[in-house]
Amino acid sequence: MILEKIRKFVRSDLGKGAIILFITMNFYNFLNFLFHFSMGRMLGPKDYGTLAVLMSIVYLYGIPIEAIQNIIVKYTSKFNSKGERGKIKFLILKSLKKGLNYSILIFLLLFALSYPISIFLKINFWLIALTNIFIFSSFSSPIPRGVLQGRKKFMAFGNSLIVESGLKLFFAVLFVLLGFRVFGAISGVLIGVFTGIVFSVYLNRDILKEKEEKIVFNKIYSTSLPYFISMLVILIMLSLDIILAKKFFSPELAGQYAGLSMIGKMIFFGTVAISKAMFPLSSEKSEKGENSQNLFKKSFLIIAFLCTAAVGIYAFAPELIIKILYGPDYLGVSNLLIYSALSLSFLSLANLILIYGLSTNKLRFPPGLFVFIIIEITLL
Repeated sequence: MILEKIRKFVRSDLGKGAIILFITMNFYNFLNFLFHFSMGRMLGPKDYGTLAVLMSIVYLYGIPIEAIQNIIVKYTSKFNSKGERGKIKFLILKSLKKGLNYSILIFLLLFALSYPISIFLKINFWLIALTNIFIFSSFSSPIPRGVLQGRKKFMAFGNSLIVESGLKLFFAVLFVLLGFRVFGAISGVLIGVFTGIVFSVYLNRDILKEKEEKIVFNKIYSTSLPYFISMLVILIMLSLDIILAKKFFSPELAGQYAGLSMIGKMIFFGTVAISKAMFPLSSEKSEKGENSQNLFKKSFLIIAFLCTAAVGIYAFAPELIIKILYGPDYLGVSNLLIYSALSLSFLSLANLILIYGLSTNKLRFPPGLFVFIIIEITLL
């Protein structure tokens, strides 16, 4: 009976999408973590602490990504189910144009704030300024990838991520070896990210060949607000601890803490593929008035199982894991790894619940989520 249920799940839309995304996104995540582990060893705790803070800022700049991508997925899945490919093309072009306009305005504002931020975090001004360029990717990358996800082109979606992370790792290692240290690492990430965007646009070339069909998106900004707030809360909770560690800890300890936090994040990024596969499927069912609770239950059980397994492994051999991934310079925080694993497991489940609520329009009062940010800041 259990085997039959497994076969049924594997053959289902959720099963096929989840398996493809789980493999491709975790290979993408593997390359991303390899980037962090390589940088942790090559730069040492002090410089790696600086890089980890910059990457946390990149995560915060990525707040629009999940919000925009989820909106794009929702509209694309709606148009795709009706065969309205011309509307999908209009969605891509209109969104890219608006995204560029927003990016320019926000970049100018961030550049003006770069100096006080560099003083607060004790980081070179030009490193902060260089990191601000990522804001352009935040308003462009989710559009072609959201279309791929909404069209259920899960393999193409995953491949675009793999190209990004592979190039990021290659160029970051190359530039650090050439002696550019943190500047080289950030530059490598920039090259990977923007190449990935170009590639994901190319993967939508069949849609871009269609005749454009204009459409008015009613209440898109009010509709997108719950997505933005939800992803804002998740990404702040994902990044805030490393930023505050850089401010209040010694450079050495901040670097060790960054390594500890990144190993915990392996759980979050390792399970996020499940929620990404669920989103367009539950969204499509919601549009058709069908019940999607079984999709959510299956997704929740899968993530809960994976998180439980990860926590068990982290609790059993924390020193071995840290030594293999980051080296002996980071062993001073090995006794805390179990707490990092538990916190990121809960965040993974919370993210799934929010994604499901967004896909079915059942998320009530998103601003209330800010209470959890206040609690985290107070406790930190």
